[in-house]
Amino acid sequence: MSIYKKTGALLFGTRLKRLSDKFLTDLSEIYKEESINFEASWFPVFYLLDSHQEVTISRIARQLEITHSGASQMVTSLKKKGFVQIFKICEDKRIKTVTLTDRGREILAEIKPVWHALQESMVDMDDRADTGGPSKILRLLDDLEEGMAGIDLVGLVQKKLRLNQVLEKMDIIEYTDEFHEPFMALVLDWISENPEAMPENINWINHTRQAVFESRNTLVFLAVHQGQLISACVATLDPKKDSKKDPENHDSELTLMVDKSLTSDNIIQVLLDKMAHELEKRKVVCITTKIDINNSGFLKKFQKNKFKLMEIKKNGSGKNTCMRLSRITNP
Repeated sequence: MSIYKKTGALLFGTRLKRLSDKFLTDLSEIYKEESINFEASWFPVFYLLDSHQEVTISRIARQLEITHSGASQMVTSLKKKGFVQIFKICEDKRIKTVTLTDRGREILAEIKPVWHALQESMVDMDDRADTGGPSKILRLLDDLEEGMAGIDLVGLVQKKLRLNQVLEKMDIIEYTDEFHEPFMALVLDWISENPEAMPENINWINHTRQAVFESRNTLVFLAVHQGQLISACVATLDPKKDSKKDPENHDSELTLMVDKSLTSDNIIQVLLDKMAHELEKRKVVCITTKIDINNSGFLKKFQKNKFKLMEIKKNGSGKNTCMRLSRITNP
């Protein structure tokens, strides 16, 4: 397999540059074969001056989506070759307009047939040539540009780097008395934000240590980053009515609490994975949870973890809606 395909996104920019370089090299070869002394990099300015007899440097910058300085350098280079001339508007000497010289118009007449042939050839490459629509290659390029325009790659990579640094220093541990106070603070914050999603069994809130260590009907996993509690996942175990033959046969109610300012989707995923693995070891048949419908992020995360909708309930005022989800672990 080619290294360019094997490395995926890591050589994304290199692959685009290879395509660009090949296209420009081919285009330069075409001009050379036609004995036209023209460089592909000059095309944007010539194209604009073909459509408009004169354009300002500011307009060139806007149209090409480059800096004013970059546009000025392009125009200055063409002026030195005698293709364009630059005028200052008397009313505002800061505004400079660009027009083609006689030599520029002569070379424009030579290269326009090449442009037309190139456009037709690009269309001919595609099965939509007879529809008059853009070629597949150009459509893909349009989609790529639109997609990349909406992506903050710098921000995404930096966020991912910070997240990975957090994950490296994060521990998933079982409940300990050491974290009781921050755990209770997290519980109170969660209750205040999700009053409609209170679990049916709240004994673990009132008697956490007894529920975890004595009754052993509650599992609590904590996500701790550098000594700070940032998330918790609680599961209460209730024996099934028909479990006389198998006393370890349980249902479980799950409660997930997070500090939104510190917790990412990845941390939530790790917590859910850890809890699901432990519940399956304990022969839990069905896991249920309540989620406020406004927590769309949680809904998607639970759905990804095979939870399905059981019912939707509204409170008395009808303003808040709670969804109950379930997951069958041992059908």
